[in-house]
Amino acid sequence: MYAHNAENEWQTFSLHCIRIDTEIDINRPHQEVFDYVTTPALWRTWHPATVEVRDVPNRPLVTGETMLELIAVAGRRDQALWTVTACSPPRSWEIATDTKNGAAHITYTIMPTNSGCRFHRTLEFRSKRWPWRLLDSTFTRWILVRQSAQALRNIKAVLEEKQMSL
Repeated sequence: MYAHNAENEWQTFSLHCIRIDTEIDINRPHQEVFDYVTTPALWRTWHPATVEVRDVPNRPLVTGETMLELIAVAGRRDQALWTVTACSPPRSWEIATDTKNGAAHITYTIMPTNSGCRFHRTLEFRSKRWPWRLLDSTFTRWILVRQSAQALRNIKAVLEEKQMSL
């Protein structure tokens, strides 16, 4: 979906997608948070939907690199081949996927604060198949809002606990 004319395709996608924004303050340096969240090998340690990530090094990924994620959400299991579409360490990172069941775009933005950083995650998604497409704006969104908030709380807990144990 993002290979040919990515700008036009993304504009079309974002007109019809559901958007979920989640944000949390983390008492850790923004570079440390960036490195943690952009290392897909670690996603299983903090994201409730991630069952497994394959074919990925244990380091932050950069533009053009890919990873295969096995996802479980709302009774659905899917494999998503994610591609890093933008990477500006330590402030922003974007990935996109387009599977037979749906498409998604995720943006991470990390801004320094006086006590650490603010992590903002934007998920934009759209299901392709019925009945899931009908449920995107209600049931699926309801689940993903809660799952996204839990994911950010998990990041905060893992990284701040790491600080306490040093």
